Amino acid sequence: MVLGSRVAAAEPLDPWPRVASAYLVVADGELLWARNADAIRPPASLAKLMTALVLLAHDWDPDATIITSRTAAGIEGSRLGLRAGERLRAGDAFTALLVRSANDACVALAEHMAGSLAAFAALMNARAAAMGLQESHFVHPCGLDAPGQGSSARDLLQVAAEAMQLSEVARAVALTDAVVTTLDGRRLFMHTGNHLLGRTRGVEGIKSGYTGKAGKCLIALAHRDGHAVWLVMLNAPERWFTAQGMIDAAFARVADREGRGE
Repeated sequence: MVLGSRVAAAEPLDPWPRVASAYLVVADGELLWARNADAIRPPASLAKLMTALVLLAHDWDPDATIITSRTAAGIEGSRLGLRAGERLRAGDAFTALLVRSANDACVALAEHMAGSLAAFAALMNARAAAMGLQESHFVHPCGLDAPGQGSSARDLLQVAAEAMQLSEVARAVALTDAVVTTLDGRRLFMHTGNHLLGRTRGVEGIKSGYTGKAGKCLIALAHRDGHAVWLVMLNAPERWFTAQGMIDAAFARVADREGRGE
């Protein structure tokens, strides 16, 4: 686990009380700063990291043919632009899931694997229980707002850390752009929604998200000079500006401690 013990009192660890409804910053496994790290909030598309974990754990075949249902083609929010009946490789749909945060690819993958979105959400919750996540319950694989769906910054950090151990996830979330060609011959272009990639030094991913109830959300991982910083932000109105500052501050804190020989 990237972070073990629960936050008993966030007050002495909360230098940014207004940047997000909930956040936490971890450097080299140590909690530096947090606010409401165990509060249950809508996860938006950060839930897709749990979707990725479930997909890869169940007889994953990147060459399997995924057929886009009408439900998938008509889903709201961020989309790749798949049409009903259109076919594509599971591996390409997986790339769209994490790079474009494509809800149509997400639904198509979930339906292909579990038969329905409800059945797939049950698998997500089984995985959450197996991981010991105490504040997480999933209803929709894409993270769209739904009654009863929620998670915490701490739980989502654990999901993200486990996901990044998988090469398929680590590869996809580091991409700024990708192109997939459907099995029907249509080329579809995608660009990441993670504005830290290529702009903030050392950032390797991993996922952004937004819904009306969740607000702007982000999980980021950065490596610099042999050190690792994780940042989770839920409902962060100025997430890109503040995230970059918080990551820089975390690395400065690590460098200061290292300079003092701590």
